[in-house]
Amino acid sequence: MLETIAGARVIITIQQPKMQDPQLRPLVDMLDENTVSIVAKVVEADEMGIWIEHIDYPIPKENGKRTERHKAYILVKYESIVSIAYFPDLPIEKEGEEHKIGFIDTYDNRKV
Repeated sequence: MLETIAGARVIITIQQPKMQDPQLRPLVDMLDENTVSIVAKVVEADEMGIWIEHIDYPIPKENGKRTERHKAYILVKYESIVSIAYFPDLPIEKEGEEHKIGFIDTYDNRKV
């Protein structure tokens, strides 16, 4: 199944978000959240985890005072993934289409 999700948009729930790449965390403080859910485009799934695309990843310039932004692929290791929601009826994104990583507010979806 994982081989078929390359190019698809998925929702990945990641545990311990403060231990993940800062680009995989919302900009607002998450208080005591144990997980974060992101919407991302899958580039590939391999033996280490799921590679997702980040079209606007900040990296420091040579002088270190400013950043420039480039497309990057981020590895989300399997041991950090709580769940993956794959939507087979949504079209696979075409090569060259850009999809920004999005975050899902799960506060309203919690069961009390």
